[in-house]
Amino acid sequence: MAAKKAAGQNRAKNNANRRRGGKGRGGGGRRASAPGGAAYAGDISVAADFVGRDKVVNYNYTPAGLDKLIEKLLEFLEAGAVFVPYGARPGGHRAELDGESLTFHPDALRRLTSGRLRSEQTHLINLTVAQRYGRWATEFVPLAAVADLRQEDVDVAPLYELTEPPPPGAGPGAQPNRAELTDITQALDKHLAFVILGAPGAGKTSTLQKITFEQARARLAGRPARVPLPVRLSEQHGKTPHEFLEGEWRQYTGGDLDDALAEGRVLVLADGINEMPRDLDLRAERLKDWRSLVERHGEHNQFVFTSRASGEYGGHLSLPNVLVKPLDEKRIADYARRQKAEGLLPLLADPGRRLADLAANPFYLQMMTQVYRTDPDQLANRGRLIETFIRKLLNRERDQAHRGWAQAAPVMIPALARLAFAWQEKKLSLTIEARAARAMLPETVEVDGEDCAVPAKDLLRLARAATILDPAAPTRSARFYHQLLQEYLAALELLRRREAGEDLARLWQAPRLRDAMPPAEVSEWDALPEPPGTGWEETTVLACGLAADAPALVEAVRAHNPNLAGRCWLEAGIEWAATAQTELKPKLQQGLLAELYDPRMHLRIRLQAGYTLGRLDDPRFAPRVINGVKVILPALVQVPGDTYTIGSSDDDDQAHRDEKPQHTVDLTAFAIGKWPVTNAEFACFMGAGGYKDEQWWETQLARRWLRGEDVTGGQLTAILRTWTSLRSNPNWKEAYQQAGIFSPQAIQAWEWLVGLSEEEEVKAAVIRGMSLKSRECPQYWFDTTCSNPSQPVVGITWFEANAYCAWLSAASGRRFRLPTEAEWEAAARGLDGRAYPWGNDWDNARANTIEGRVQKPSPVGAYTAVGNVGPFEGEDQAGNVWNWTSSLYRPYRYQADDGREDPEAEGERCVRGGAWDDRRRVARCACRVRGVPDNFDNFLGFRVLSPGS
Repeated sequence: MAAKKAAGQNRAKNNANRRRGGKGRGGGGRRASAPGGAAYAGDISVAADFVGRDKVVNYNYTPAGLDKLIEKLLEFLEAGAVFVPYGARPGGHRAELDGESLTFHPDALRRLTSGRLRSEQTHLINLTVAQRYGRWATEFVPLAAVADLRQEDVDVAPLYELTEPPPPGAGPGAQPNRAELTDITQALDKHLAFVILGAPGAGKTSTLQKITFEQARARLAGRPARVPLPVRLSEQHGKTPHEFLEGEWRQYTGGDLDDALAEGRVLVLADGINEMPRDLDLRAERLKDWRSLVERHGEHNQFVFTSRASGEYGGHLSLPNVLVKPLDEKRIADYARRQKAEGLLPLLADPGRRLADLAANPFYLQMMTQVYRTDPDQLANRGRLIETFIRKLLNRERDQAHRGWAQAAPVMIPALARLAFAWQEKKLSLTIEARAARAMLPETVEVDGEDCAVPAKDLLRLARAATILDPAAPTRSARFYHQLLQEYLAALELLRRREAGEDLARLWQAPRLRDAMPPAEVSEWDALPEPPGTGWEETTVLACGLAADAPALVEAVRAHNPNLAGRCWLEAGIEWAATAQTELKPKLQQGLLAELYDPRMHLRIRLQAGYTLGRLDDPRFAPRVINGVKVILPALVQVPGDTYTIGSSDDDDQAHRDEKPQHTVDLTAFAIGKWPVTNAEFACFMGAGGYKDEQWWETQLARRWLRGEDVTGGQLTAILRTWTSLRSNPNWKEAYQQAGIFSPQAIQAWEWLVGLSEEEEVKAAVIRGMSLKSRECPQYWFDTTCSNPSQPVVGITWFEANAYCAWLSAASGRRFRLPTEAEWEAAARGLDGRAYPWGNDWDNARANTIEGRVQKPSPVGAYTAVGNVGPFEGEDQAGNVWNWTSSLYRPYRYQADDGREDPEAEGERCVRGGAWDDRRRVARCACRVRGVPDNFDNFLGFRVLSPGS
């Protein structure tokens, strides 16, 4: 404080001396209060002051003054300085650096971006100094000790996953390319337009702020960059995208948007597709207009959008997607330590508390660290968590002695709850006119049994002060600071209305039937999106956590929306009573099972039901304890002993050469898994120490693989053989493309490998990739696209599949093994030798192959309702995931006693059935594909067989 006082005195003295010498800026000798209380002598047209060790410099609003100010501003920014609010009057900002300071006067930023001073240059200054952007000047900015929603975004660097469609002209087997990004600028450098997706509170707005700041700073410094134009889509209202952007551009820069677009100077950062009007038809129409704008101007300018990832963006823009990934354990732990909340970490690690998933969300992690210090029992319940946090905000403002606080404070929450509910029910965007918000407020609310008047104008003003409403929104507008706050308040009103006897079924009804489902308006290579939501999902989940009788609320939701009812059970953060566990939970499970197997339901609903069912403990995979070992016994279907036709006929134009000659095989009766082995089942093997006990790894090859050794005849040998073959065939690429089973990404990977000229280079590259395979779990065990308990386990080598069978045999007392390829084909084709498990005609709707664009493993049974059922009632025998067999890949005819079933033999093993990333041709029952035993792709799974009837 002494240094600050001295600096202020030095600055005042310097200004006074200059004024006496007749060189003051504008004369007049006027005085103004400096931020923090120090006195400035001189003209109030001074915008900012630099205080160094031996000098004070004042910067005015003239072009020359602004040039010098920008030079000093960049000097501070490039050195890592951060501007923070400063002084008693609002609008002041200050940064300190090595004992020096640069201070913007109160109202300076407003003056720079209004009136005759408006320009692209002053706009860029504002974007680098304003707190919401300027805090990105350093990689991490510690949060204040007191929780403050103005700094909602946790100071941990997000990770992203970029999904981009295959290049134009890619064949029908092509797939989207996915790549992990450590910095959003990687996507910005690669694409002129994309959409950032993430869960509520994941850091989407934070990411836009980072882009805004970095691009503004680069532009100011003369480096290649466009002029950022951050906009809220909730503020578009009835304007066209061009009209909306034109108004925003003129407001902040004073320039002409069309000129800027023509010159390729514009970077549009459009936040909040999910904050647009909730009417689905209107939202789709608006997004079509945005798509047209991007197509017209996207070749030279840039456009970045954000949206929630779940059910609120249907891919209408047909752009690459960047997913903000949940925080991982390392980043969560790092943040907790820096926030001095290390004691939170054991609570997050306790599976009984179910906190880990919640902590992966930055918005909730910040609140959790604050609430942890006062009330750890509220951590898992999101509704109670936000309730506690809002209480902290209100207590903070209570101590500020705001005008009108005593009258507004008691009615603020119930009145804002009515406003939030009406706002949501009218499907309004998240920003509306303040007078419209006042009109939606009730005249009175009940508080402690009495009707109390609602002072509408004061209430909105004070809600802004408490950051429940966004204080940065123009005063003529009203906007909740975060959509989760609006949804929490709407949840309070939902509960009040329910207790009053109102029928709320309308809030939970969404399209479910095949005929009623709106089309998924996505580009050809976008993944099939989740079904559209009601807009009340988050509100209902929060209400469940706040409800006095949560089971009754869940039961009411279940009657109209089984998936949402399941989410309430999983996500409300409630410790459910024993009666709810035994009575309500089975109803939820059966409701989701019914949707999964209901042919009337659209595929998007069936998939959604399967994923939620997996999280809710799928009753199809109920564990039991046998001799102290937790195990899930596989559901089996019986295949009778008989003579079966194997392979394809000579006149089958879909067949590959290795499927011939067609022949018969005599098989004894056996039982085979109804589904591929799921993550839920494989988790039992892992929990029993399956990777640590060598007795289940019965061959020398398997044990060597488990120890991390190179396995002769494995992936390295196969790749070297393919590398040699491809280098000797100049037309290999065309052949692979014509085969129709290799994606452009796979061909590109082979191109890179073929480009290596030395065998040792190939060996080194392959060994690097193989070393990434875990010997403690399947390769994709922690990948959220593959890890649902009801999905088939993938990333499984042949050795892991066999070890599971050996363990399951011992745990269950019944022998299990992998099927031979003849047994697998017989179980899928039946005695009539059909082409597909259901018959001879292909149907895109019946199997999870590349044609359906699900683009990940589906919950087992999701296609049964429309006919993906084999002759013996097996499911998922075509598509979803390839199934390992026990058989070496050898020419037909199949003979079980010719060595191809030797478990100790080296060489490739057959995989069968096709997968989500392959074409229908390879989903035929007769199709054979070779797989090296130590391969571990995300389309490789297996099913078990038990000999005998």
